[in-house]
Amino acid sequence: MLLDPHYGTIIWTIVTFILAYSILAKFAWPQLLGALEEREDRIREALEGAEKARDSAETALEEHRSKLAEAESEARQIVAQSREAAEKVHQEVVAKAREEAQGMIEQARQSIEREKNAAISQLRREMADLAVQAASELVNANLDDDKNRKLVDELIDGIPENAQHN
Repeated sequence: MLLDPHYGTIIWTIVTFILAYSILAKFAWPQLLGALEEREDRIREALEGAEKARDSAETALEEHRSKLAEAESEARQIVAQSREAAEKVHQEVVAKAREEAQGMIEQARQSIEREKNAAISQLRREMADLAVQAASELVNANLDDDKNRKLVDELIDGIPENAQHN
């Protein structure tokens, strides 16, 4: 009974199956396949977009690292140049200070030499005046003041230079 085949039922089942299959094949399958293909395309595009984004991020990271390394290098170079400039300025300041000190020492020496020469000249004049007065009083001669001064100047000029500096 249950296992006895009914040919009418089998035929109607086959006809219904073919009819359902053709309706589904004509109307449902294209939409289902289209939706699946569309979904597959969206997934593929999303994967490609993610891959591109990852590649872009890696490229940006490498560029960032490169720029960072370049900036660090420039910073080191600027620091080195600043140190060199500071050292150069320091050396220039020290050299200028030494030069100014040497100039001041030289000016002081020249000033001392001028003062010494002026003092020697003043002392020679005073010595000449004293010698003339002493000679006038001792000799009590008829020589006038100009002749006495000339005589003393000749005497003083005859004194060696070494005796003047001692």
